Amino acid sequence: MTNERNFVIGDIHSHYKEMMELLETVKFDFDSDTLISLGDLVDRGPNPIEVIETLMKIKKFTHVLGNHDEWCYQYLLNDNLSKEWLSQGGQSTLNAYNVNPEYKIDHRLFFEKAKLYFIDHKNRLFVHGGFNHRIPFELQLDNKELLIWDRSLVLTAMEYEQYNQTFTEFMEIFVGHTPTQFIKEDIPQKFSNLWMLDTGVYISGKLTIMNIETKEFWQSKSRKNEFL
Repeated sequence: MTNERNFVIGDIHSHYKEMMELLETVKFDFDSDTLISLGDLVDRGPNPIEVIETLMKIKKFTHVLGNHDEWCYQYLLNDNLSKEWLSQGGQSTLNAYNVNPEYKIDHRLFFEKAKLYFIDHKNRLFVHGGFNHRIPFELQLDNKELLIWDRSLVLTAMEYEQYNQTFTEFMEIFVGHTPTQFIKEDIPQKFSNLWMLDTGVYISGKLTIMNIETKEFWQSKSRKNEFL
């Protein structure tokens, strides 16, 4: 018999203190518990290196690639300093690596292992942005742009909720990327069989972790952010 628990965490955005607060609150076991990240580990916050170094110590960690992760990876891979990246919170990450360049190689290898999506043994999908619900998911597996950037899936889920419809390909879907502040909320939101887990830590100070099985969730205490 195992005491393993399965957790999913929303967009961390370099908020190390908030992440550690949550891991301590749930008494996360780095050896036996599972953690799935919905992406965007870096940018907009003060401690990207500490976030990654900590997650690398979790034995059962799954990293679903976010758009900010992709920007950071391209920088670590070939020094690509995208203006779009730097203008959307990437400057704090760049600053951190400029001060601590010794982490760049290991972190590049870490980002290389990220998945565009993850489907668990209960047919639950974990993806950063979304996908095109009008065509089979299996036809979109390599569409990085769609999987990390899409927001239309959330809008479809809201529509489905009104008509008591569900996404039939998966038992449940967990997404990040679209902060719940877009609908004036700061706690996880469920529409149809889709969960929104990005509670906008860089906006509200509230990072969210959820027990995937029980749907119990915990949030960090709100803090003022100076790294938008």
